[in-house]
Amino acid sequence: MNVKPDIKGLYEQHRTAMLRLALRLLGDEEESRDVVSDVFARLAEEQRAQSHAYLFTAVRNRCLNLLRHKRLSERVHRLLPIGEDVSEEQQTGETEDETDAMLQFIATELTPQTREVVQLRFRDRKSYREIAEQLGISEAAVYKHLAQGIRKLKARFNP
Repeated sequence: MNVKPDIKGLYEQHRTAMLRLALRLLGDEEESRDVVSDVFARLAEEQRAQSHAYLFTAVRNRCLNLLRHKRLSERVHRLLPIGEDVSEEQQTGETEDETDAMLQFIATELTPQTREVVQLRFRDRKSYREIAEQLGISEAAVYKHLAQGIRKLKARFNP
């Protein structure tokens, strides 16, 4: 973010008119130049201060968003731990019939929104952010729908 070219462009564009105004009001050419210079010096100073505040606020907000996303991911992984080195059948102990029963349950027993979120997450392997953007909902809503779907699946298939 370069502040100087913006100020320089403003200075070049408005300097003459500002000098004329100051000269009319003050009647002294040297004081008029000092006033106009002072105005642009303060403008540059304020822009630097605003840029500084903006940058630090942006970094803080991005960090908070990342931490929130990590907490959300950790909660889902606690609800549904997924082992990376174990096949899905070994991990859940499910047979083809159980898989079909689960798919049928998802298709008939979950609300349309929850069904869509569960399918996008586990069938299409989409991230929370991708699901949220695709469905036009928040990442928190994605988490809630996944949690609801997983709760219902556990209640039905793992009492």
